[in-house]
Amino acid sequence: MQKLIENSPIKWHHILFYSLLVAIIPHTGFWFDLNNDWPRWSTYALEHGLSQIYNSDTNYMPIYLHGLYWFGKLHGTKELIYANSFQLKYFFLLFDFAGAIAIAYALRKYYIRQFAEYMLLFNMGYLYCTTIWGQLDSVPTTIVILAFICLFERKLLWAALFCTLSIYAKLQAIVFLPFFAILLVYQLGVKFDKWVILKMLGVSIITQLIILSPFILGGTFTNFLKVVRESVGFFPRVSVNAFNIWYLFLKQDPTSINDTLIFAGLTYKKWGFIMFFTLSAITFLPLIIKTLHKIFNKESLDQNYYAQLWLTAATIAIVFFFVNTQMHERYSFPAIPMYFAYALLSNRYSIFALTSIAHLMNVDGTNKYLGLNPFRPEYTAILFGIILCISLIRIYHNFKLKLIN
Repeated sequence: MQKLIENSPIKWHHILFYSLLVAIIPHTGFWFDLNNDWPRWSTYALEHGLSQIYNSDTNYMPIYLHGLYWFGKLHGTKELIYANSFQLKYFFLLFDFAGAIAIAYALRKYYIRQFAEYMLLFNMGYLYCTTIWGQLDSVPTTIVILAFICLFERKLLWAALFCTLSIYAKLQAIVFLPFFAILLVYQLGVKFDKWVILKMLGVSIITQLIILSPFILGGTFTNFLKVVRESVGFFPRVSVNAFNIWYLFLKQDPTSINDTLIFAGLTYKKWGFIMFFTLSAITFLPLIIKTLHKIFNKESLDQNYYAQLWLTAATIAIVFFFVNTQMHERYSFPAIPMYFAYALLSNRYSIFALTSIAHLMNVDGTNKYLGLNPFRPEYTAILFGIILCISLIRIYHNFKLKLIN
């Protein structure tokens, strides 16, 4: 038992620091979610059953609704649900810790820095969404991170579980599906096993059935599908407080412009898609070529490849946030832990630091809880643009050096 405790990635100081944060984080947050939507949906699930929650006005994916149902069951009454809705932060905070610890533990053989996870856990840019804003972005992000780690280490059944969970946690996780596919192609290309494929499919199907069974049996599955269909276009604005490229392109406030308006023959929404898919292709190309090279030459995945993977994933997160319409201020969050993983592997921390600052400038510039960003949104947008440019330069510089070598 003592050896098991010593080898565990979770240490006593993690528990101590988590307890300290629980004791001091404010009980306030983004009112519309923390004190309105979420307790209302939790109450609805308590009174009508989880299977009927899609008959309410919820627009969330199922995993979080499962959590709201059990949150309501835990408190038992509408009054207690509303009075204690701030406690949802404690649940989200577990995922902040899980993501930081998972990265530090999985990559520990590649670096020598002690207590590396605290570069995230002492990072206000990383913790702000949970501790101040009271949002759930750490949940899908940590699940995606676990999927990457499991795919890299060929723990394919666990990978199938986390890949499936990530989509049902937040639909935006779909932007990371190509990474799941690339790593899976490598693992199957090096060692093909049809039984493993069937087992992975089985894990994915069973996971989906467990998640969706209340809504299938309760007759509200079509309402769930409606939420999925309408998720794109739910906030038809050029920006939903994301300080991104649209603040540099447009003179008018992007939050006040409908993204279905036409510019140069196309809607702003379609221009966002064009920029996203173009930049994504540019970003992905070196990783795809490097993966194919390793498959054909029967090479194992090494530290340089791992660094390229995390750098590319973080860059895609920035691209998604920076050029698409309908982006919220929090949608750059996944880039922070992914750039952190890249930093540990490459010993280059500048992009990680810049992204932590830019994200904090955006979320607090919107929320204004700490008053950290008195500047115009355009300055934050420029910083995100610099981060994207540096990332692309790094991706292609590393790729060029590898080809020369």
